[in-house]
Amino acid sequence: MLAADLFAVIASVALLAGVVFTPLGDIRVLAVVIGLPFVLLVPGYALVSAVFPRRGDLAPNSTTEISWVARIVASVAGSGIALTVVGVVLDFTVWGFDRTAIVMGLSVVSIVATGVAWYRRRRLATTDQAGIDFGAVRSTVRTTVIDESAVSVVLTILVVIAAAGAVGVVAEESTGEGSVIELYVLGEDESGELTAEAYPSNVTAGEPITAGVGVGTSRSSFDGYVSVRLERVTVDGDEVTVRESRRLDRIDIQLTPGERTTRRHTVRPSMVGEQLRLTYRLYRTGSDSPLRQVHLWLRVRPS
Repeated sequence: MLAADLFAVIASVALLAGVVFTPLGDIRVLAVVIGLPFVLLVPGYALVSAVFPRRGDLAPNSTTEISWVARIVASVAGSGIALTVVGVVLDFTVWGFDRTAIVMGLSVVSIVATGVAWYRRRRLATTDQAGIDFGAVRSTVRTTVIDESAVSVVLTILVVIAAAGAVGVVAEESTGEGSVIELYVLGEDESGELTAEAYPSNVTAGEPITAGVGVGTSRSSFDGYVSVRLERVTVDGDEVTVRESRRLDRIDIQLTPGERTTRRHTVRPSMVGEQLRLTYRLYRTGSDSPLRQVHLWLRVRPS
């Protein structure tokens, strides 16, 4: 049986998925209140639990309280590492550093690490296992309710809700309209259908590549364009440097609130190389900074 803390990790993943992958994700305050604590703590806690399954591993000869403080601090650091690794991996995929892809990546890391933590804890004696069992949770809740007055409990809950709401409002204010803009690319298969499983990887210079560019908006209208460029890059660790860039196409996009469109287009790569990047950047009209970016890695042979 899962310990209460590991169960909480799985429940957090399910809760986040229920917000991000449903219309609830359009409620910016809710997305921030649920998503921010998850990103800061949950993946790291799962990783720490997998690496340190034994009670007191992080702070030997310390009290229970100090041990838990050390575990939480390590969890925040672990979440930072998880986010960095997931971001680097996604940068080499067609999804890029997109919100949905990041959530999926962190969720997978959390679930896998939770499974490893559960397995490693099972191999230890019950008294040596890190974590919290459900009996301890029930005892703590019962003690809190009995020892604290109802007014104190209610006030504490209201303060937490108010603080979370304030964070969400600030995030809403800082993002202007709070609309979610999505960008994705689909490849064309042999039957001419656009699918996420038909991305080209090896092509000949001058050979036509047909793809579908999808753009969607949730709560506001959108007026902008997608710039399509072929780039020669060098990769040094986490750093990607563009050495040469050629624009292949520009796709103008106008959307009404809640609209989504997929535009089919064809490009002909002119550069030759082993590691070229076909990059799609979404811009709002009048802005020099892209809202979204996705790319495909290509090997282009001479014609």
